[in-house]
Amino acid sequence: MAFLLGVVLLACARPKEDSPSPQICNAPSGLSSSSITASGAVVSWSSVSNAISYDIQYKVSSSNTWTDAVKETSSLSVNLSGLLASTSYNWRVKSNCASGASSFSSEEFTTIPRAIIDENGIASQYPGDENIGNDPDVLYVEQFNDGMENILSRYDDKLNVEGMSLESDVPAGSTNAKSIKMTSITGGVTGGGHLYKEFKPGFEDVVYVRYYVKYPSSSKNYFHHESVWFGGYNPSIPWPYPRAGTCGLSDERLSICCEPIWQNTDPPGMDSYIYWGDMKMDAGGKCWGNVMITEGARAFGQPAATGQYPVVKFDEWMCVEVMVKLNNPVNEYNGELAIWVDGVKAGHWGPGFPNGSWNRDKWYNNPVDPPFQGFRWRTNDKVNINWLWFEYYHENPAAPSSHIKFANLVMAKKYIGPIKP
Repeated sequence: MAFLLGVVLLACARPKEDSPSPQICNAPSGLSSSSITASGAVVSWSSVSNAISYDIQYKVSSSNTWTDAVKETSSLSVNLSGLLASTSYNWRVKSNCASGASSFSSEEFTTIPRAIIDENGIASQYPGDENIGNDPDVLYVEQFNDGMENILSRYDDKLNVEGMSLESDVPAGSTNAKSIKMTSITGGVTGGGHLYKEFKPGFEDVVYVRYYVKYPSSSKNYFHHESVWFGGYNPSIPWPYPRAGTCGLSDERLSICCEPIWQNTDPPGMDSYIYWGDMKMDAGGKCWGNVMITEGARAFGQPAATGQYPVVKFDEWMCVEVMVKLNNPVNEYNGELAIWVDGVKAGHWGPGFPNGSWNRDKWYNNPVDPPFQGFRWRTNDKVNINWLWFEYYHENPAAPSSHIKFANLVMAKKYIGPIKP
């Protein structure tokens, strides 16, 4: 009996051979901070073999308080946003495993000074325009990259959608984007198409609109209105209503674009075409849009001059950016307009600059003339920037069948600049 009891006791004391040893939950390694801007960064780390999820925290380096960026994520990267410019930040990540949580692994980065971005443009911080919509100063982005059905759902008024298609032809350096192609058929069968979007409640103060456009050589000598327009209506409406030829309307309408204007130059010159509260009329007493660059002509009615002015680059992607600073209060002439083509500033007009004079509906820069008064864009604060319009108006019956392509549009509160490769 004593022998049997001893055997039982030895059996109980022997460890079970099939009991698993506890797994260690390792802390993440390979921490990296990238895509650092004045207000954000992308933080990433390497996968931990037995991790179920990860917790990420961040803080200003001088602070003792950590903020949860995300908890229990299975991703290996997180986009931090809403940060302060020119500021040092710490961030840390830990693994969550079945056996428990690891210790934190830490990394540090410093955000970029705001002034650098203001000078180089928002796009300089987002190579290929990737994630540019996450920037706090960006108001709207259209990359045409999520299918025609989704694209059309974003716009309130559409014309000739049957003649539209999505193309893989995009500007150099652009990533995760497509272009939209709008077509026209010879003889006036279809005169182009458009996409129009209303914004509610609209945008105040300063708005920049940057986009890419490709004009085919088949459109030469037949341009009408072919660009991206933006502006404001009072009341705001979900369709375009430019009222071309009508002067004034300072409490009802504001329309702005930069497009091929100077058909008598070869290649055609680009210029502003704007409808605004104090716009000037032509010789016939009509208002068809004021032009501000006008370096494609010597003076009203005169032949083209040789000069440094933006021109159409046929069959090439062109980057166009237009800035409008609304006058505020609405009785003041403190509004501004600026235009860039392919990253080169073609003109900037505001209260006290540049010197020049009006000749009917065209402004001519001239250092011996008085300074520009400034724009009184509107006399009613309900006229803000509340619409955007991709327009292809190519209706001349004599024109051959043609098309236009648009890509990589960004609206923002600060200068955007061309795509960074």
